[in-house]
Amino acid sequence: MMRLAIVLGAALGAEAFVARPTPKYMAVTRRPAAAKVNMDMAILPKINKLLKSPVIGGVPIVPVVAGVAVAAPVIKKILDTPSRTYNREENTVGKEYDAWTEEGILEHYWGEHIHLGWYSPQEMKDGYKKKNFIQAKYDFIDRMMAFSGLNALEKSPAKVLDVGCGIGGTSRYLASKLGSDSHVTGITLSPNQVARATALAKERGLDNTEFKVMDALAMKFPDNSFDMVWACESGEHMPDKKKYVEEMARVLKPGGVMVMATWCSRDDTEKPLDEVRHVVPVLGC
Repeated sequence: MMRLAIVLGAALGAEAFVARPTPKYMAVTRRPAAAKVNMDMAILPKINKLLKSPVIGGVPIVPVVAGVAVAAPVIKKILDTPSRTYNREENTVGKEYDAWTEEGILEHYWGEHIHLGWYSPQEMKDGYKKKNFIQAKYDFIDRMMAFSGLNALEKSPAKVLDVGCGIGGTSRYLASKLGSDSHVTGITLSPNQVARATALAKERGLDNTEFKVMDALAMKFPDNSFDMVWACESGEHMPDKKKYVEEMARVLKPGGVMVMATWCSRDDTEKPLDEVRHVVPVLGC
């Protein structure tokens, strides 16, 4: 029976970022004019009563209260009107990541890694916002590598697969850390992410990485293709979790290592959230 290590990162850390809008990423969406609101005439006596109320700080209370009462339905209608409607065929995951990659919005705020960071208990105690958000992401990868036992292997895995690679931040980091004897392949649904990941790898002079457009639930790789399968915060987005694990197990060589970090949720009042490591048989293999 094949056995492999699966690492589940349950609340490995927290994160914080402050949106800093820049003109490059600003966009204005025009909405249709709000429909005329019919005021309930029964409210007029109440407004007349308020007209006799005192002022606060020199500002009459009535116009403010009445204005809010009248404007509330209009504001609600505006907020409830989507700027664009969802279309299952048009708004696919790949196309959305294509758009975000072209805009540069995720890379601008999150850096090269579209995942959370790791914070030590002391860093959390001191205040996680004091830690550099981007550095926390690299620490997260280092933590996954150490926790999976990867650092203790006699030699680096020759072929590594990064499932849900984004713009390739983790793939490139692994390729650099593992050395030229390892080759890292990243897959994503977004052609724009593949293009950006490839360009960044070329800029860094990394020739032991490659990126492909591929569905993680229907990978085109033969069975037993990789010595290690890496998945960082992609599993929670998969519509079919069982198929997701089956595909990763299928392309993993016997005796290989699968390391996966995913968002988990449980009642932390009964058992504290921490790192959980299991060595489990995979799907009866």
